[in-house]
Amino acid sequence: MDPPGRLDDTDDVTDALTLLAHLNLSAASGLVVHAGSLFTVADNRLAVLRTTLEGSELGLIPLRPGTSSLPLQKRDKPDFEAVVAWGRTLLVLGSGSGPGRSAGVQLDPDTGAVRVLDLSPLYRSLGAHLSELNIEGGVVVADQLILAQRGNGAGNENALVLLDCLVVERELHAGALTGRGLRQVLPVRLGTLGGVPLSLTDVSLLPSADLVFTAAAEATSSPWEDGAVEGSVIGVMDCAGQVASAPLAVVKGLKLEGVCVVPAGQSLELRLVADPDDDAARAPLFRLPWPPGA
Repeated sequence: MDPPGRLDDTDDVTDALTLLAHLNLSAASGLVVHAGSLFTVADNRLAVLRTTLEGSELGLIPLRPGTSSLPLQKRDKPDFEAVVAWGRTLLVLGSGSGPGRSAGVQLDPDTGAVRVLDLSPLYRSLGAHLSELNIEGGVVVADQLILAQRGNGAGNENALVLLDCLVVERELHAGALTGRGLRQVLPVRLGTLGGVPLSLTDVSLLPSADLVFTAAAEATSSPWEDGAVEGSVIGVMDCAGQVASAPLAVVKGLKLEGVCVVPAGQSLELRLVADPDDDAARAPLFRLPWPPGA
């Protein structure tokens, strides 16, 4: 089913968000639930923040031991945008949107052990499919690692990148991901919000095996540069990138960059983080019942 072209009349759930915490980092860019905790990655940090499901801080875990966890300047940041639960570990992935942004880390959050990953062979191979790479989310579904490509460049190329988990597992031990595990690159059609094209920012797995996603309407034609934010949408797609027309919800004025699904008794909740685009501001963590109104 094709998504609506303009989403201005879609249900506005801004008032339904519950603010749980202002996190001890800015530029929140990815979120995952793992072993009963939330892990948030920021695109200007060399650390992952661990919190409870309600946002109480449990500590910052360095991604490169011996380095500062303070915010980095844009020209220096590794642009870690995606965090994925992988067995007992976490995969933290750079966006690939420019020089110095093609590194990743495999992190054991219990021991703090890290393995630095070279993602540049994989990202070079994706250049044959995408003109402006910007990986911003990821999730494991069955035997596939699915990466979310954010189309906030000039071509507005939103996509799902499907990788074979068996190949990825072998390559993780070697410390570099290549294009050998690539199965498909599937385009994702998103509409506009307030006349601004939507771009995919994160994905998480629902019990139905569909994906809940966040997408931001940010007035920029560059994966590097920030722009005025109209708002974001939260929706559902299948693993082939087909977006359902409902449930689809609008959040005005916030750039949602991370989403994860949390069981809540017999129902579901989402945890969401937004990027305030201000290094002096703390990123907000929200709770939202799913589907909205449940």
